[in-house]
Amino acid sequence: MTSLPSVQQRICDLARDEPARTALVGFDAELTEQTLSWRELGGLVEETASVLRALPGSSCVVVEAANTLRAATSIVSALAAEVPVFPLNPATPAAERTILLRQLGRRFARIHLLPPDGRPERVDLPPGSPDDRTAAYLLATGGSTGVPKIAVRPGPLRYDAARTPSLPIRQTGWRSGQRQLIVGPLFHAAPFTTLIDSVLDRNIVVLQPFFSPQWTVELVARYAVEWMQLTPTHMREILLLARPEQSGMASLRAVLHTAARCDPETKRGWIDLLGPERLFELYGATEGIGMTLSRGDEWLARPGTVGRGFLTQLRVVDGEGRPVPPGTVGTVYMRTAQTGGRSAYVGDQVVRTTPDGFATVGDRGRLDEKGYLFLQNRGDDLINVGGEKVDPNEVEAALLDHPDVLDVVALGVPHDTLGSVIGVRVVLRPASTVHRVDLAAHCGRRLAGYKIPKQFTFVDRIPRSAAGKIQRWRLDTAGIRQD
Repeated sequence: MTSLPSVQQRICDLARDEPARTALVGFDAELTEQTLSWRELGGLVEETASVLRALPGSSCVVVEAANTLRAATSIVSALAAEVPVFPLNPATPAAERTILLRQLGRRFARIHLLPPDGRPERVDLPPGSPDDRTAAYLLATGGSTGVPKIAVRPGPLRYDAARTPSLPIRQTGWRSGQRQLIVGPLFHAAPFTTLIDSVLDRNIVVLQPFFSPQWTVELVARYAVEWMQLTPTHMREILLLARPEQSGMASLRAVLHTAARCDPETKRGWIDLLGPERLFELYGATEGIGMTLSRGDEWLARPGTVGRGFLTQLRVVDGEGRPVPPGTVGTVYMRTAQTGGRSAYVGDQVVRTTPDGFATVGDRGRLDEKGYLFLQNRGDDLINVGGEKVDPNEVEAALLDHPDVLDVVALGVPHDTLGSVIGVRVVLRPASTVHRVDLAAHCGRRLAGYKIPKQFTFVDRIPRSAAGKIQRWRLDTAGIRQD
């Protein structure tokens, strides 16, 4: 049986076969375009990988993963050297950074930061208990709870033409050698894995160093981008602030959105912009336990669905682990035959599994008669208003239907007699003159009385993770302003 090429061999082959072709496009601090050809990328990867190969056993490399050519090259170099790599958010607060590095120290004997000069710097950590199992890369997860976890992808990584990218991703309009834009930060799972697949599949990758809705639209047109992955937050801000024309998006073969739930107004807006056959949604987890896939026309037929399992079996169970009938909400479990890429956690945290191979990350949902999955809020996210359970997503969707609302989060506010009432924090479009009473009236036309927010707070931003998921534990620190 022929062995699969290593990452190093794949990069060398591309540098030899297409030396002058553009591999990566990035921007410096002044937003001046920078490019790397395959020859240049191959040379940088070989230089850095040779340094990393000299590291002692049980080492892990940490890359501050801004969307720069240097960070992207460092990530690829670590994979080529077959040294496990962890992409770190450069803006991670010091206390959280220490927690993450110490977690890594429980898995590896030595942790090294890889600065822009490509020379690893050892991190001083308490001695841990090295794990002999090989790893390709590690990714932080747990963005909505504030409890950092690190998922480990088994390694070393190999180039398999039939699985690069995975079959579900290839179903979203991906083509080898395509021009694509990476908008999300490289320290998040979807942009990180997209970068790896893109490089191995000889794509031209444009790295947007920070998200600006107008700039995203301009980059799509400038580089005739054919494929990109977005979060619902990106999508909504592009629609409301950049107001793209269909002609400016004509080069796009497809847009894939992942991560947080997409509100109906934003979803319909993108379907109108691209057409239903060019918009895809993928639901999965950093842990790699399975995925669902939905195209725009499927969503139109079943609004709210995240699709059916793709190479994945779905099961919804009750609190006792028993399967529930279609239409009944329970915990969502998934099982895929491709368990080789499933991630484990660093330390003593484990992915919940069943004896027959199904796994869950704790999400809740229901299946319809045709096997389409509809996600619901987790039980501890529901707000109890005088004994009535309120799904904050329903309240948020109602407010996002208002043309002046850019972002919103609903939460429970203590109340003397009802226990809780609904409060919302709202980000308005620039120069908006809407008032609280206007928003309350808007909600009154769409929601039952007990679901109408009783407290409206205008803020400059909603704290979200890189995936667009609301970081509820940081809501108290978000800047509040008066209208």
